[in-house]
Amino acid sequence: MTDRWTRSVLAALTLFLISLPGWAAGGYGMTWAKLAHDSSNGTDHVDCTGCNPYSGDTSCYNYLPVLCYKYDGSPVPTGLSPSFYNGWKYGHIAVTLPVWGAQLTSLADANQVCVDYFGAGYEIAEFHHNWGGWGWWAYGNVRDDVRYWTYINDQPGNCWN
Repeated sequence: MTDRWTRSVLAALTLFLISLPGWAAGGYGMTWAKLAHDSSNGTDHVDCTGCNPYSGDTSCYNYLPVLCYKYDGSPVPTGLSPSFYNGWKYGHIAVTLPVWGAQLTSLADANQVCVDYFGAGYEIAEFHHNWGGWGWWAYGNVRDDVRYWTYINDQPGNCWN
């Protein structure tokens, strides 16, 4: 091996390493889970249960669906009593196929994943809602066998932080 070859390899490796996306607190992003589905009104309760909004809870090297949300002004369904920690989100949710967390390099990238799957107006689901955070209800019937990539707007618990 020549010095020139060694320098070239080291330069390429350095460029590769600095081009990797930033990751929340050691490469972790926040994920949520589905807690319940109410078949009488077609709503799902999704929640932070088991999540870490402050530094992420799941390695960004994992492939998980993105929890997407679309605000459409849907009224609170009959029989649902929203609270500060379990609010009504005034819209619908859906999940993508599994996505590599490291692919979510910015909020704009995460929102684009939702738009690509479901169309204009969809965005990655956010921790907070109109009355608080930690969980909320929306129309939908998403899968309940996996966690979903979500984001938080005021903490570094996202794969792009």
